[in-house]
Amino acid sequence: MRPQKALHLHHDLDKKTPKSAGLEYAIMEKHDGWYGYMDLTGSEIYSGAGRVIPSLKEFSETIRPYIPNIRGRLIFEIMIEGLEIDSFYTLNGILNRKYEQADDVYIMVHDFVPFGENKDVSFKYRYGVAAEIVSKINLPQVRLAPILGIHYDTAEFKRKAEFIWSRGGEGIILKHMDAPYMPEKRNHTLMKIKEELTLDMVVVDVQRGEAGGKYADTLGTLIVQEKNGLKHTVSGMTDEDRHTWWSDKSLIIGKVVEIKAMKRDKTDGSLREPRFKAVRWDKCKDDID
Repeated sequence: MRPQKALHLHHDLDKKTPKSAGLEYAIMEKHDGWYGYMDLTGSEIYSGAGRVIPSLKEFSETIRPYIPNIRGRLIFEIMIEGLEIDSFYTLNGILNRKYEQADDVYIMVHDFVPFGENKDVSFKYRYGVAAEIVSKINLPQVRLAPILGIHYDTAEFKRKAEFIWSRGGEGIILKHMDAPYMPEKRNHTLMKIKEELTLDMVVVDVQRGEAGGKYADTLGTLIVQEKNGLKHTVSGMTDEDRHTWWSDKSLIIGKVVEIKAMKRDKTDGSLREPRFKAVRWDKCKDDID
């Protein structure tokens, strides 16, 4: 079961007849962590790409004895205690370790999908079960992502987003209260509001830096591509990454990366000031925007 994908709210509002109009949504903070899940009848924690996360083996063993015997999938954001805002790059490196365990991990549980006949139940029901599971586990490393409010008004959604931004947060997630979980879908039942344009793209090529410039003898820019085939040139990598990827281009070409930009040009689709943020080791090519 692949993760459900979040639609930008403005994409729905731009439609002639927005499907979200008049529907009731739970408003939750969008945490800048790793999407993860655990099937409660199993013992491993997986990334959104469906791969076991080796650095969380000890963490999963710690919480396993406290998990109630319920058939279903617990869905959460994986976080590291004490990391500052906009620290996804650091989190990425810690969780991507193969031979070293991650310390100070905690998870923010935001959904639960039951297996079997009840798999199409509403978010309202699923969140209630998730809350019950977190309560029964009763460990500080397992936390319930709070609902900030339940509303149908777009203005209220934006007010909540502005509140999160004022605290340095990333934005909000909107979950339609009566909708089932929809793996791989990107529609009005799960939406997000983010201050910046953030996109996941695949790296298709690299370019040497400009002659006479700081990166003349190493990697200057990445060429990244969206699902629709539109390509962009991005910079913003660390010097270490530039040298590593220039020495072995296979380490970055074909990988999914997260790109941030100020806005998109409505005429030609180009991005204004696109910048590399991180390699998304937890995602695959099917997840790009």
